Amino acid sequence: MTTTIGGRYTLIERVGSGAMGVVWRARDEVLEREVAVKQLITGDHLRAMREARNAARLHHPHAIAVFDVVGSDDEEPWIVMEYLPSHSLSALIAERGPLKPAQAASIGAKVASALAAAHAAGIVHRDIKPGNVLIGDDGTVKITDFGISKASGDGTMTDTGMISGTPAYLAPEVARGEQPNEASDVFSLGATIYTAIEGESVFGPSDNSFGLIYRAASGQLRDAKNAGELTPLLNRLLAKDPKGRPTAQEAADLLAAEPQPSQPLQIPQPRRLKAPNRRILVILGVIAVLAIGGGAAAAYWNGTSGTPVNQGEFPSSNRETRYFTAGEASGFVKEHYAQLPRNPDVAWHNLYERASEPLENYVNRWKGYSELQCLDTPVPVYSNGADWVVTVELVMKTDRGEQQRGVYEVEIRNVNNAMKIVSTRQKS
Repeated sequence: MTTTIGGRYTLIERVGSGAMGVVWRARDEVLEREVAVKQLITGDHLRAMREARNAARLHHPHAIAVFDVVGSDDEEPWIVMEYLPSHSLSALIAERGPLKPAQAASIGAKVASALAAAHAAGIVHRDIKPGNVLIGDDGTVKITDFGISKASGDGTMTDTGMISGTPAYLAPEVARGEQPNEASDVFSLGATIYTAIEGESVFGPSDNSFGLIYRAASGQLRDAKNAGELTPLLNRLLAKDPKGRPTAQEAADLLAAEPQPSQPLQIPQPRRLKAPNRRILVILGVIAVLAIGGGAAAAYWNGTSGTPVNQGEFPSSNRETRYFTAGEASGFVKEHYAQLPRNPDVAWHNLYERASEPLENYVNRWKGYSELQCLDTPVPVYSNGADWVVTVELVMKTDRGEQQRGVYEVEIRNVNNAMKIVSTRQKS
């Protein structure tokens, strides 16, 4: 069963998450095109609308465009955006290692040009980092996720004293509690370029966010070792004093003036496997019959035609198996339960096999709950290749005020390189 948002946008698959929500690839049934739809999970509708307004004001070839906002006053908004088949810069670094200085400068110039346009429109991004820089399959570079951006004159409704941004890319003044501004965006751009070249944060490696914030606030920056001729400009972008940094437009011009890469950045492409030999497929089908019984095997594999009948059971033949990290598994479980009990129709798409049930039954069951809370970050405790078991402690309140509390083991399986929940068991 499919889910359609606003009577127009049909969800296809979950493709990622940002600072404020989950992103889906979807189809605009009216214009017959693919779009990205972000479901916001903050519960702050005013902030959500601000994000949409900010991003919609920005029209630039190196920024993801916002097309529409769907929702009402009592519903979480959905923001409809341009869909770009892409890898994030962070994913590229993880897959292929650090970039050459010329490649990082080329990407940085495009990001800086989009930032310059945003700053001219009175918008501060506040979270420039490799994860928010998208590299399209054709080499296109675009920044995304204005989820914590703040337009000039927006007021202080979210000024709670919390630091906005990602610790590894915070400007020193922001880490010390000052408001982000155009200069802090430029520092974050420099920190992003540094990571692209060096493979780690300018503040050094750390699994402790507080440690990174401390080093950022005290200006403990590492010297670049591999930046070569780009080093002087990189140091200007990373100046501890905001007044010593160039503007975003100046940064764009300076980065564009750097030597261009001799070869275009190679975007990892899915490896296409040769089609299996027909005889091998028949043998596999026979083995499956012997292993799990003729009737059951036929439900999963047609050994005669060599065609997977249930595509969700076998990885697609045109891509390699992805191995999810512990952080990704933990974040997936957290995001799943963040949908409940308000959006069971969205959470339902995360279920698979024995964890799944008819959508109507799932929605009706969650109607009996008024609140659900994860008491702590879900903890991955076991990995079997691409699959995970994650423990999470949940507190649920029924609509009659009764409280239920328990620790659950959530089993996650890789299904066509997407995480799916196949079982949930309460620990005794």
